[in-house]
Amino acid sequence: MFAANVVGGAVFAGIAAVVAPAYGLADAAAFEAVATPLVAHGNAALFAGAVLAGWLMGLMSWLVAAAQETLSRAFFVWLVAATIGIAHLPHCIAGSVEVLLGVASGVVSPVAYGRFLAFATAGNVLGGVVFVSLLKYGHVVRGGD
Repeated sequence: MFAANVVGGAVFAGIAAVVAPAYGLADAAAFEAVATPLVAHGNAALFAGAVLAGWLMGLMSWLVAAAQETLSRAFFVWLVAATIGIAHLPHCIAGSVEVLLGVASGVVSPVAYGRFLAFATAGNVLGGVVFVSLLKYGHVVRGGD
């Protein structure tokens, strides 16, 4: 699933980098403005931000599972996704598309993308797994009846 998402993001970014400027939907400079801040962080900051993004995604899975109605589920998805986007936190899939737009337009190197993907993925996994594990532990073991 991960590889399919990355490949799908790469296909989308490749098409968008050609089509968007040609149709006046976005300037190539916009791709640079979106991609450059994500790859500009040092390894520690990139990893720490990715841990937070992974934690938020883990939180979202619990909120969506706890919600009773479709509208409240959609709200929780929007809330967490907007928080990750507004805070410019590195996410291995959503952020990957942004960085790949920079790669496709020639402002970000493939090596910088590989570094971003590696640290974002590791941080997202750690943040999501730790959050979910701790929450389940607290709920099942410590929660009682």
